[in-house]
Amino acid sequence: MSLVINLDTSLDKSYAQPVALCLFEEKMPLHGCAGMIDWELCGELSRMIAGKRFVSKEKAKMLLYLRLSCMPERKVLVYGMGRKHTLTPRKMSLLTEDLMNTLSKLSIRSFVHAIPVLYGINEDIHGLLESVAYSILKFTSAAQYEYKLGLMWDNISQMDIVSSFKGAVSALPDASLSIIEKED
Repeated sequence: MSLVINLDTSLDKSYAQPVALCLFEEKMPLHGCAGMIDWELCGELSRMIAGKRFVSKEKAKMLLYLRLSCMPERKVLVYGMGRKHTLTPRKMSLLTEDLMNTLSKLSIRSFVHAIPVLYGINEDIHGLLESVAYSILKFTSAAQYEYKLGLMWDNISQMDIVSSFKGAVSALPDASLSIIEKED
């Protein structure tokens, strides 16, 4: 149906929204968005990874709830992306489609999408971003609902995000997309 993307987001501003937290297998210790979310979870995610109760293999999923926080309503879907060095635009597209299907099955249509640092990958970063944007836009344009995403993509500029989604719109001209770069 339609997609609204908010680029003016932080965990403080989007405190009640669920978070889709994508993690690579070799991502320890947690830092960036993942580190902030783990802090909200009082280190529970780090303990689960260290204790091998969650391994970020491709399509691994775990749903956590904040308990001891000022934001007890927040759900965190931890999503495994596999090994960072094996990521390609095609694989990124398939993982994004699976993530969107999982969120849809959980009836989550408004969430913060937190993607880990992509730099250091031997792939074209813009190709990876475009594959994520295309997959999200393709999924939401075929759905019956409006989706609202807050994007927290570590070390990725807003300009790169906007150009990725605009490129996806040119490939999917019937898709409805609104981008909020700064809220009033």
